[in-house]
Amino acid sequence: MTNNKKATFFLTPLILLTIVAMSLNCANAQETNNLVKKIVLDAGHGGKDPGAIGKRTKEKNLTLAITLKLGKYIEEKMPGVEVVYTRTTDKFLELKTRTDIAIEENADVFISIHINSCKDRNVKGVCTYVTGLARSQENLELAMLENSVIKNEENYEAKYGDILNQTIDYESEYIASTLFQNAHHEQSICLAGYIQNQFKTRTGRKDLGVKQANFAVLWRATMPSVLVECGFISNPDEEKDMATDYWQSIIASAIFRAFRQYKEDLEGGKLNSSQGQQPKQNTETVQKPKPAENTQQPSTQKPPSTSTNSSKLCLKVQLKSSAERIPLNSSIFKGISNVEEIKIGNTYKYTVGCETDMQKITQLQTEIRKKIPDAFVIAVKGNERIDINVAKKELGIK
Repeated sequence: MTNNKKATFFLTPLILLTIVAMSLNCANAQETNNLVKKIVLDAGHGGKDPGAIGKRTKEKNLTLAITLKLGKYIEEKMPGVEVVYTRTTDKFLELKTRTDIAIEENADVFISIHINSCKDRNVKGVCTYVTGLARSQENLELAMLENSVIKNEENYEAKYGDILNQTIDYESEYIASTLFQNAHHEQSICLAGYIQNQFKTRTGRKDLGVKQANFAVLWRATMPSVLVECGFISNPDEEKDMATDYWQSIIASAIFRAFRQYKEDLEGGKLNSSQGQQPKQNTETVQKPKPAENTQQPSTQKPPSTSTNSSKLCLKVQLKSSAERIPLNSSIFKGISNVEEIKIGNTYKYTVGCETDMQKITQLQTEIRKKIPDAFVIAVKGNERIDINVAKKELGIK
C-alpha cells in the first residue's frame, strides 16, 4: 500500500506536465491551422436605400433575411468562427462603413449579399463577383447600379473620387490602389468558385459564373472578399422563391457550404493562405519562354528551368493559375509575348514581366487585361512568391 501511494505521488506531477505539454502542442497546431477565425457578413442596402425593387419585395429585406440565416448556419456549425454583421436591422450604411467594419474587425473573409435585377424579366440565375475592372457592358452597368447608393451619402465625391464614373482614366489609379489586394485575389476567386458550384450542384439555380466588376463595397477590402448576387428580383419566379423562408434557407445553406469548403481547403494546404505563406521546401521554378510550335502537333514541354531574372525581387503580371501545365504556345496566351511558367507547390502560374517600378508594372497590367481581364500583379523573389506589401516596402514603393 505504501509503495503504491509513493508511486502515485511521484507520477502525478509527470502526468500534469505531460498534459500541459500536450495542451500547448495542440494549441500551437490549432493556431497554425486556424487561418479563418472571423467572417464579416454584409447584407446589401438597407434603410433609405431599398436596392432593387420587385413586384412584391425589396432587395434590402431579402439580403438581410439571407445574411442572418447564413450567419446562423456558421455560428451553429462552425463554432470556431466568429461572425460579425454589418447590419442586423433595416438601417442605412455607407458603403465605406461596410468595408471599414471588416478592416477594423481584422476579418479573414468578407461576403456581401445582394439581389440582382434586369430589364429583361426572363433573365435569371446566380453569380458571384470579385473586385476588378468591368470588361463587359453588363458587369459595368451592374457595378454602376450597386455603386449609385453612394450618392445618398454626404460628401460622396470626396470619399470615392472617380469610382462612380468607371472611366478609362480611372484604370491606372484603380490598379495601383488595389495592388495590396493581390495576395487575396486568388482566394477571392476560389471562394467565389465554391459558391457558384454550390448554387449549381445543390440548388439547381442557373450558374452565371464568377465575374469581376468595380464594386465600391469591395474596393478597399484587405481580405478575401466576394459579392454574391443570389438571384433576380426582376424575374417573377425567382422573386417568388426568394420571398419564402425555404428558399432563403437554401441560398444561405449553399453559401455556408462553400465557405466551409474554402476554410477546410485553405487550412488543409490546398490553397495559398492570405498571408502569402509558401511551402517550406522550395518547389518553385520558372520556365523560360519557348518559340511557338506547330499547334497541329502534340505539345511537349521540357522540365521548367530557372529564369535569368528569378534571382531578384520583381513584380510580375500573373495571367493564369492551373493545377495542370498549360503549353506556353496555348491560344490562352495568344498575342502575349515572353510568358513564363512558375510552379509553386502543385500549382502552375503563368506570368509576364519583371519590374521594380510600380508605374511600369501597372502599365503592363493594363495592356495585358485587354486580353486577359483578370490578370493581376504578384511579387516574386528568388524562387518564391512573396507578399505584395513586403515587396513594396523592399522596393521602396509607397
